[in-house]
Amino acid sequence: MNIFINYKIKLIEFFKNLEKDKIIKLPKKFDNFSVEIPKIKIHGDLSTNAPMIFAKENNLNPIDLAIIIKKELEGKFKEIIKIEVAKPGFLNFFFEKKFWYDFILSVDSDFGKNQNLESKKILIEYVSANPTGPLHVGHCRGAVFGDILANLLSFVGNKVVKEYYINDYGNQINQFVKSVYYRILEIKNNTLFPSDQDLYPGEYVIDIAKNILKKKKLLRNFKMKV
Repeated sequence: MNIFINYKIKLIEFFKNLEKDKIIKLPKKFDNFSVEIPKIKIHGDLSTNAPMIFAKENNLNPIDLAIIIKKELEGKFKEIIKIEVAKPGFLNFFFEKKFWYDFILSVDSDFGKNQNLESKKILIEYVSANPTGPLHVGHCRGAVFGDILANLLSFVGNKVVKEYYINDYGNQINQFVKSVYYRILEIKNNTLFPSDQDLYPGEYVIDIAKNILKKKKLLRNFKMKV
């Protein structure tokens, strides 16, 4: 169920009847008006710009036409308790609370799904945290955002593949290993950590080095080409 489509269909039929009764004139293409949530919450639950779309055909100012349509609309839909005219030619609808209770109860598992969308193959790569640094809140945000986006695209009929790149190869990893190595030397031999190389100077590298030494993975016989 799509409330915007439902009420657009209802309004289309309503406008056709108004034309039949010679109250308004409709342009040849008149179904391109919008039915949407007003940008400002206090302006109602739904809004349409139909008076602006029909104004030229009726030789009327959009506000004047909106007033005419409002008068004809009042009482036609029992769930609408108030209709307001807003510049430059909007009609804003206010629904009674019971309507929203009933609407929520009518929602099913396919709510919001557009059956007319063309199915596509979509690859979504998200998080892919770099192993050379600690995780942070941005990775968490990316995980939530990426998963929701993938599920949403899948829900509307696309074939979605989720991918997490494990970046544990190449120059970055090589420099990271060197950084840990030099931190171990710094702790064991009191040598200075190099500042003239593209290394990772973060405090977390020191913690990693300390953990390695703590687990007695001493580098007595270890030699590394640096």
